[in-house]
Amino acid sequence: MIWLSALAWAHRPGLSYAKIEGDSLILTFAAPELQGLAPLNDLEASRLLLAQATIDKTEVLSNDIVCPHSEATIHAVENDGIELRSTLDCPSGDTWTYRANFLKDFEPGHRHYLEVDAQPIGVLDQGNLEATFTGVADRSEVAERFLHLGVEHIWTGYDHLLFLAGLLLAAARLKDMLFIVTGFTVAHSITLSLAATGILVVPPEIVEPAIAASIVWVGLENLWKPPPRRRVVLTFLLGLIHGFGFAGMLAELGLPAGNLALALVCFNGGVELGQAGVVLVLLPILLLLRRRPWWERYAVPLLSLGVAAMGLYWLVERVLGR
Repeated sequence: MIWLSALAWAHRPGLSYAKIEGDSLILTFAAPELQGLAPLNDLEASRLLLAQATIDKTEVLSNDIVCPHSEATIHAVENDGIELRSTLDCPSGDTWTYRANFLKDFEPGHRHYLEVDAQPIGVLDQGNLEATFTGVADRSEVAERFLHLGVEHIWTGYDHLLFLAGLLLAAARLKDMLFIVTGFTVAHSITLSLAATGILVVPPEIVEPAIAASIVWVGLENLWKPPPRRRVVLTFLLGLIHGFGFAGMLAELGLPAGNLALALVCFNGGVELGQAGVVLVLLPILLLLRRRPWWERYAVPLLSLGVAAMGLYWLVERVLGR
């Protein structure tokens, strides 16, 4: 069951955050990511150990000169987070480098989001420990960064992909498949935009179980072969829920205030590109299998039950795991 638990939250990978605001360096982690480094029931008593494992392994360089930083302070923040903060003493410089050496000690899938003066700079991981910048990221850098994040998010969003695959299983014609994909795309684009701009926000405590429930419904509905027109309408309605899930990921990363519209459009575009890549692989396979007499009679019901079972597991895990 370990791999099931990993998949359940795979579209929300481990994230930590670094903010450089003036002369302040602020690192924020989810508490579970720091378990094992030091006891977390008394943060002040564990401050030195946690700082040695994280912020003390972080470097900020100005023109290749390492900036000394003060002893870190630590405190808990909302949503089960732990924040470490120190003051930087940097000389003036034109080129800056941020280096997160502590990522070597984290899980390979962990990502570290860097923001400087409220503007996104980069997303680091074990294969990319540092980012160099000269100030606020320009529009092309913002566009490229959020486009890449959108593609990555849909490719690691196994619940979204399983939902889409479950929908396509019951489609008998290419036309039906294309209508289903279009309905899902339009729907989640609407709610992603509404939620990311703060117009309509639904908390993850509701969204995540609802996404799992939508997968259960699709898997079970496949068993009684819904009419294509009804399936398109259902896809649109359930796709609205998935858009809030995409927005939750985007909210964790943070939209740059100065390039909000650009970042939102590019993130959504990345999601669509990633989704299109998956669909281009799935469609020819499904259309080919449709020609086999055993596919509709045996394979579709069994696979649909599998989709529903996986959705049910996620639903229970997301409701009881909170």
